[in-house]
Amino acid sequence: LKPGGQVPSSCGPQGFAAKRRSMGPGALAVSLARPKVQGDTRELHEVWAWNLDEEFRALVAAVAEESSTSEAILALDMEFPGFLRQEPRKGARAQRYQALRENVDRLRPIQLGAAVASADGGLRGVWSFNLKFDVDVDLHTEKSVAFLRAAGIDFPRHAAEGIDAAALGRRLTASSLVGHFGHTPWWVTFSGSYDLGYLLKLLTSNRPLPTDAEAFDLELSAFCPRRHELRDQLPYGSLETLASRFGVARHGSAHTAGSDALLTLDLFLHVVWHKVRSRHKTWMRVASAQAAAWPLQGRWQNQQWNACSSMWWENEWCYDLSWCPTSLAALQQQVSSGAAMANFYGPGSYDRGTKVLAI
Repeated sequence: LKPGGQVPSSCGPQGFAAKRRSMGPGALAVSLARPKVQGDTRELHEVWAWNLDEEFRALVAAVAEESSTSEAILALDMEFPGFLRQEPRKGARAQRYQALRENVDRLRPIQLGAAVASADGGLRGVWSFNLKFDVDVDLHTEKSVAFLRAAGIDFPRHAAEGIDAAALGRRLTASSLVGHFGHTPWWVTFSGSYDLGYLLKLLTSNRPLPTDAEAFDLELSAFCPRRHELRDQLPYGSLETLASRFGVARHGSAHTAGSDALLTLDLFLHVVWHKVRSRHKTWMRVASAQAAAWPLQGRWQNQQWNACSSMWWENEWCYDLSWCPTSLAALQQQVSSGAAMANFYGPGSYDRGTKVLAI
């Protein structure tokens, strides 16, 4: 859940450190040794400016370890200081996006939570990246700050020890967590439009969000080609209510990014992942065909093909694909007939649920 209880619409592949001690500023001795894999653990790693390098390496290594053999799942949650402009809940997507865009452009994120699991559901680590935020300087709503303070967020510590958003953004952009590398994780969110909006803000060095929702989807897909929104399967109820309904226990404090990311991950694994896994081989064939058909030129600026968030369509698992029409034949040659369903959109179109085509 977000502030105020509202629900808005590298390193080597050796794993990550088995245990890290709690240290204060200045106590960190940077190690060049590769992190080691540990088993399933619910330990939540609090990350501040002074241990950012160590913990970020551990996060990347946790994802790389799983991606080298199968695939990793990364659940994302962001905590942020409220809404300066309220989003019309029943408005058209274009209206809701403009509210999101204004809020994300004007406000700073407070926490980024990441929880990583392997394809077999084993937890590989949980992190809460605590960003620099000063309530005396940075824009916020009093109601949201009070809500987050009651949840346990230490605002004086965020002001003194918080991570510079630009520093975290640079590490994310340069890492194998994003982009079309064949081993990027599944990014899982719950009511994740704002989570992904703030993530894109970090990835693009605080640049204003794209002017419309279609451009936002396209740009985000260049960084996170594999995404899943839990709301697609669970449209009603809060994260807490749904977890209780499905018997998924919370670890940590509600409305803090690490704990919410972990609960999102556990709910995804419990409710959705067994359905998604059966389509894994099909997805990898589509991704491989894409890589062969359209070699990438640059990081994301010249992207011609993007795999947007997965969706359910008429009880069949589909993948939303933005495509370059002249390259369709190349893709068809490399994917067996009937191997997958793909949702193709023409340039400038993002009308989900239409133009479904069997490859």
